[in-house]
Amino acid sequence: MSMSVREGSSGSIEPGGPDRSGEVFDGARYIVRARRLADLSQRELADEIGVARATIGRLESGAAKVDTTTLSVILARAGLRLAVLDHAGLEVGPIPVDVLRDRADRRFPGHLDVRPPHDAPSDRVHPRRGTPEARGWFEQRPSRADRRDRGGVPVDHPTVSGLREEREVAYWRGVAAAEARRAADPEPECSCFDGCFERTCLPDCPCQCEPNHGSALSSIRVVHQGRTTIGDQEGP
Repeated sequence: MSMSVREGSSGSIEPGGPDRSGEVFDGARYIVRARRLADLSQRELADEIGVARATIGRLESGAAKVDTTTLSVILARAGLRLAVLDHAGLEVGPIPVDVLRDRADRRFPGHLDVRPPHDAPSDRVHPRRGTPEARGWFEQRPSRADRRDRGGVPVDHPTVSGLREEREVAYWRGVAAAEARRAADPEPECSCFDGCFERTCLPDCPCQCEPNHGSALSSIRVVHQGRTTIGDQEGP
C-alpha cells in the first residue's frame, strides 16, 4: 500500500507513469509540484497558507519534515489531494468516523473483529446489574479465526449509522410482511347501518364491528349508598 497524490477525484497527475509503490513518499517534491501547477512562488504560497517563506524553503529542501495536514493544505492550492492506494492502484479510505467504541469512548483494537452490542460472543460475561450495557464486543484471535473461516473477513468494524440503518431496514421489512399478511387475509367489509356511524353499532346491525358495551354494564353489580343493584332488580 502506498500514498499517492491525486488531482481532484480523477487519476494521478502522472497517468501512465512508472510504478512508484516501492518508493518512500517524498512530500518535499510534491510541494514543488504543487507550486508549479498553481504558479506560486515560495513567498506567495507561504502567504496563502499563513507561514513564513523560510518554512516553505526548509520543507522543499528536506531540512524540515512536512506533516500530512500541512501537505494537504499545500496540495489543495493546486487542486490536488492525498490518497492511499493499494497494489492494484485502487484508493483505500480510512476507517469510518462513527465506528463502535467501548464504554470509555475508545476505538476497539483495529486488528480484531468487533460485534454489535446485541451479538455478544458466547464466551463473554454480560455486565453486572447496575453497570452500563456493553457498547460492543470484540473477538480474540482464536474465535476470530473460526468466524472468519465461516463468514470471511469483515471490511470494517460496525458503525453507529450502519446499525441504525439495519434497524430501519428490519422495521420496514416487518411493515411489508404485515401488509402482505393483511392482503392475503383481508378484514371483512363493514356492513353497518347508517345509524351505526353516530356512536356504536345498533342492536340489529349484522356487522357489530363496534358493539354497544353500555348494555352489558347493566348486568354489573354496583354498590351505591349501601344498596346493591343488579340489572333492574334491587336487593338488600
